[in-house]
Amino acid sequence: MSQQASELMEAFEALPAEQKRAFTAEFFRRAMPFDSGPLNDDETSHSADALFALLDAEEDDTQPR
Repeated sequence: MSQQASELMEAFEALPAEQKRAFTAEFFRRAMPFDSGPLNDDETSHSADALFALLDAEEDDTQPR
């Protein structure tokens, strides 16, 4: 990553959450379309497993003990 890109990332990290959301929405609106190509079943299954594991971990962290 270039120095300029690193500085942009640091500035982004310093923003309040609402401004991060607004910036991200605008960034994606302006970004060039990206086509990663078709996913195969193994990639889809792996991604789903990883997502559900992350969601389970977040749920476990929010449960009262």
